[in-house]
Amino acid sequence: MARRTPLEPGTDEHQEVSRLFNARNRSRGVSLNLVSVEKVRNDALEQRFRAKEREYREQSARTGYGHVRIVDLWHGTRQEHVESILENNYDVARHGQGVGHRFGAGVSFSALSGYASHYCDDHPIDYMLLNKVLISNIVEVQENFGGSPVLLEPPIIPGSSPPIRYDTTAKNAQRMDVIVKFDNDTFLPTHVVRFTRVHGAYYSDDSE
Repeated sequence: MARRTPLEPGTDEHQEVSRLFNARNRSRGVSLNLVSVEKVRNDALEQRFRAKEREYREQSARTGYGHVRIVDLWHGTRQEHVESILENNYDVARHGQGVGHRFGAGVSFSALSGYASHYCDDHPIDYMLLNKVLISNIVEVQENFGGSPVLLEPPIIPGSSPPIRYDTTAKNAQRMDVIVKFDNDTFLPTHVVRFTRVHGAYYSDDSE
């Protein structure tokens, strides 16, 4: 069962989530305003995530491929889906259908809250999720605008024997404006943020 705990402004954890949210919170002339932060705890999902982390580290040690790390990334979604995600986690098989699979048929995340907000509702107050995401072998792939078959799984790492697939695809592996995960339990929702939008401003560093 998911437990949600409001975080008080000024606490270390609230400040860290705010820092991540505000670092890249502008896109297409819109700035995001943080309203509140809730911490999420779901012991069952966390156990599965930690098991997957051990699996990643064991594979990396065994094969010599990959650099396992856990990254904090955003996922934009509709408010009606938040409760289900917190209880059951994201489902690779069910995501991306509403907006297409531009970087692969999986669950997408972003380091940019401004980018992730494109996939939220457009209400006076909207919701976004912060997540722990496992990454080991990441590869940049060409964006699919609909003229090519959907990438159903990551490509094989060149030279790997036996063949090993990348676990993560990306638009830009360093910027992480969009990354896609193809395996369940390689992500863990940790916080829910509520936010508003301020329209009409222009910023030279707008995200795509």
